[in-house]
Amino acid sequence: MVTVVQNEKHPTRLRAPYFSGQDAAELHRYFEPEFITRFQRDLQRHQINASSLGQWKQEDAFSKHDKKPVLRLPMHKSFYLVSCEVICDRLGHPALDPQKIKSAGFVIRRQTAQGEQSWMLEDDEVLGWESTPTGLRDPDVNRRFCCDKAPKSAGVVSVPIATYTGELTHPMHPIKVFDEKGKCHTILHGYLPLGGTYNYRLPQTKGSRMNPNDVFDAESLADFNRITAAQLLWPFGFRPVKGAATVDKTWTEDCARAVNKGKPTVAFFELLRTLVNRYHLGETNVAENGRLEDWATRQYFYNEAQNNQLKPENFTDTTHVTFMSARQYNLLDWLKKLLAESQNRLINYMAQQEKAADLNVEAFNFALLPAPASGSLSFSLYISPGDAQELRSLLDQRVLDNTLNKANEIPLPKFGQGKDDCYQAVSFVRIEDTCGHEQIVWADAGARTELFRVAAPFDVNASRPSLIQMPSLGDLRGGFAKGVSMITPADTFDLLDKLNLKKGVGPDLVTPNDSPSLGIQWICSFSLPVITLIAMILLMIMISLLNIVFFWLPWVRICLPFPSIKKGG
Repeated sequence: MVTVVQNEKHPTRLRAPYFSGQDAAELHRYFEPEFITRFQRDLQRHQINASSLGQWKQEDAFSKHDKKPVLRLPMHKSFYLVSCEVICDRLGHPALDPQKIKSAGFVIRRQTAQGEQSWMLEDDEVLGWESTPTGLRDPDVNRRFCCDKAPKSAGVVSVPIATYTGELTHPMHPIKVFDEKGKCHTILHGYLPLGGTYNYRLPQTKGSRMNPNDVFDAESLADFNRITAAQLLWPFGFRPVKGAATVDKTWTEDCARAVNKGKPTVAFFELLRTLVNRYHLGETNVAENGRLEDWATRQYFYNEAQNNQLKPENFTDTTHVTFMSARQYNLLDWLKKLLAESQNRLINYMAQQEKAADLNVEAFNFALLPAPASGSLSFSLYISPGDAQELRSLLDQRVLDNTLNKANEIPLPKFGQGKDDCYQAVSFVRIEDTCGHEQIVWADAGARTELFRVAAPFDVNASRPSLIQMPSLGDLRGGFAKGVSMITPADTFDLLDKLNLKKGVGPDLVTPNDSPSLGIQWICSFSLPVITLIAMILLMIMISLLNIVFFWLPWVRICLPFPSIKKGG
């Protein structure tokens, strides 16, 4: 049984490696993939020293926040190692025998103004950065049930000591070396991974809605609410009309009568576009639309000719029930019947009106809405102030629910680049004492690595040159088309086969066919040199076009002469 104990007979300590010029575990930077072999070779040859270690940290101190070293990502073709030394904590600090090391590793901690955080796991699923567990614990999940009890004393009941932190660990490996004076050292080294993502876990109390304040930044959430409210005109949103600084919340005739004998107001047309295009209200099997559907079933188209008292000034939250005799059908039924049609008359209507209105939607006189069966609508849609207020609340909640659900799907990077995003590697080693027990030893505050930052993927200071060999024009005719192959259905191949370079692509090229294609499939292969040259040509065309607007060509392309490298032989 593996236990976590403190053995006073054989104390062990982690410290900075002997070649370091600082009192901390070391970080090593390499640009070649064989970095572990390079580290071990340089260690044996005494080629690692404080001067070389400090030089790259000064070169890579390009953070806009401070002068801490910035570690690049593997995509920048850069690799890092963590190293420290394990000693017997007694006179002379002799090296610990590697045979006594059962295992070793390190964890990465995030240092923030709110305290230290660890990269936590639960059932092998990443939770993200959470507060670091305290006390003498082991990070290995397989050791979480192995714990000792506190030392017994008179009248005191022993209490189990928690021995599991739950954070992600990275292995370290011991290597025995001799310094230039012949003294033996046991060095631990391990690869420092700087990638990774995680999905945010939405905090939700059972039986209650998720609170967005627990998920999003307060300032960002306020901006989100302001932008959401300004997407629709009053009374369905809080966007002011063009030229106005604030929203006029007066309840007007257009507010009460959103559709006037088939003609929608600008505000209702925008609402209709949101309900149909964004939320697909009226389509079946959209569970998230339940509350919006309930609201839409209580909004009716009225035949004003059946009740001469039905006027916008008379339609309120308390009087609308008196006009039941003039009701024709509700808004949800109207949407369902139109969206069920194969001709998609409602979709075509909205597309035509948007095209005709162009950028001047707020001053456009919309055409009559389509009727459920055929022809144009001749009835009016009335909405009370209470109905409008309820809809605004429902739309706010609907877009917020969408955002909360997306928050659980979007992968977040493990390492950020904010002011508080500083990181540190903390080493640990498990040794076997003279009693056969396994003892875990953590690096103290002085034996951790120095604080570092992590570069963003497209940080120009972190990027390193990447050379891609372009083909010559002679390569286009000299090889076969066996670089990239695509399996192509018969109907798609028929379309590609009809392409004519002289005639171009016409509307008669594509023949609508809803039935599945039963023809033979084709495998089309393309030459890699051709694909590479096409990509380069298209890139240069786009850069030249955008350079007309942004004048950025001197910053995105630099062409320098480069002689051919002499081949050995």
